[in-house]
Amino acid sequence: MTCLMVFGRKFGDEELDDRGFKAMIQEVMQLVAAPNLGDLIPFIAMFDLQGLTRRMKNINKVFDRFFERIIDEHLKSMGEKKTKDFLDVMLDLMKSEDTHEYRIDRSSVKAIILVRI
Repeated sequence: MTCLMVFGRKFGDEELDDRGFKAMIQEVMQLVAAPNLGDLIPFIAMFDLQGLTRRMKNINKVFDRFFERIIDEHLKSMGEKKTKDFLDVMLDLMKSEDTHEYRIDRSSVKAIILVRI
């Protein structure tokens, strides 16, 4: 339901990664909840003994590719759709030139989408 509201369509499990959308979200939740020894003992953080940083970077790459693909699809179909979803509104803000107070770029859009999901 969230994907439908944010992206304007539903996504299947296989569209995010080989592991599937649900598995990726579950892994993110596990990583967020996992206690990190590097937080408790700062001088061992650079060794990444638990592999948490490596796993987080891998998930980051998967989500980044997914969001890039969705943003590109939305940019190609701008003006064709009758109803706007959340991403269309964000892309309109990104393209608008009259926003002098703040600038939104692709990375900002992806961050807001990630928080929204």
